[in-house]
Amino acid sequence: MAGKAKVKCVTYGGRIGWFLRKHFSRYTSRAYLECQYLLRKRLFKDYISFFEGKASAGTVILPCLISIETINRCNSSCTFCPANKNDDKRPFAKMDEQLYRKIIAELAELHYDGYLNLYVNNEPFMDVRIEDWYRYAKENLPDAKMLLYTNGTLITTGRFEKIAPYIDKMIINNYSEDLKLHRNIQELYEFIQKSPHYREKDITVQVRYIKEILTNRAGEAPNKKQKKASGKICIMPFTDFTVYPDGTVGLCCSDALEKTDYGNVRDSSIYDIWRSDAYTELRKTIGRNRDAYGFCKGCDFVDAGIRNQFMTGRLRGEL
Repeated sequence: MAGKAKVKCVTYGGRIGWFLRKHFSRYTSRAYLECQYLLRKRLFKDYISFFEGKASAGTVILPCLISIETINRCNSSCTFCPANKNDDKRPFAKMDEQLYRKIIAELAELHYDGYLNLYVNNEPFMDVRIEDWYRYAKENLPDAKMLLYTNGTLITTGRFEKIAPYIDKMIINNYSEDLKLHRNIQELYEFIQKSPHYREKDITVQVRYIKEILTNRAGEAPNKKQKKASGKICIMPFTDFTVYPDGTVGLCCSDALEKTDYGNVRDSSIYDIWRSDAYTELRKTIGRNRDAYGFCKGCDFVDAGIRNQFMTGRLRGEL
């Protein structure tokens, strides 16, 4: 009806896709990843050439997506994630506010206009500060796009109303064993649909199978540890900048157990780390063959759509 918010409720491939992911998950995952890589390979190569060409000319292309993990805990038991509440082996860590403000101040100086996401391998709403921290980011980074991923289990209508004004894109992953929404997410979905205040918000509820086999996360996924060399390139060090709670900069979200280290934003600036020799060498390596880099050898991760949209926009001169 007229005036409805554009919140969407979807599951990949509809009921057929759900059936395949639930009952033939390993084969479905393999086919999906191969297909997605083939479809995106040309874009990856074009963007890498664009990025390297700009770098040779002395222009630094900032990340499409900056992800900051404010607390390294999740309350879900997704069997494909190394950071699920049953398998997580990381010491508890929580980012201090002074460090967070330093990061936001540096991004403001850079006039950052990509996506900012306060999430890596955790549940953002486990951090009671998350609403205020998104507000602070939005107020200080007016050109950036605020992105929020959540499993939705801790969202109430009140918390949604508090954070929604500062979010440009929200993705609620409803993980379950059945093709239905959790009660609180169903209530929130209906509330958003009926409210005229959220018509301009991009909100998607994705119903996902909690025991699905997805990527091997560089061999760290509990239900898919197999790693097989493929000779594929990887776009992540050209698009992503990932910060863990203690300020360490990791390679990407696939490093759920925080094994990689490219510097620390406590001691160095984001700009200096992004254009450092270590990052440059990383790009030269896995931008041509991810198997040539120890941590990434055999990783089968393929990036999500947000990065593709941003890369395409930059190649077209729209961003």
